Amino acid sequence: MYVGNLYQRIADMRKALNITQTQLAKKLGVTRSAVNAWEMGLSTPQLKHVIVMAEIFHTTVDGLLSTPTKTVIDISDLSEQEQETILQMVDCLRQKSSLK
Repeated sequence: MYVGNLYQRIADMRKALNITQTQLAKKLGVTRSAVNAWEMGLSTPQLKHVIVMAEIFHTTVDGLLSTPTKTVIDISDLSEQEQETILQMVDCLRQKSSLK
């Protein structure tokens, strides 16, 4: 499993959600010291914990493990019509970009 700067991403994403190491540890069923060790790069989380963290952080496992190359925006709380409007806007912007 490639971990690269996984420790930094865990810390950054946790802080972005405004949750403590203790809160994250509780959600994962591990100790706060385990989360601290991951964030310090002293140990690597098990795959099962990476999968749950990806869900908590609203990203993919790949997004957590690799260097981010794209932005992920969670629109699941929007209505189906609002989601469709956003997807149409993205398609429109891609078409415009490809014309350049």
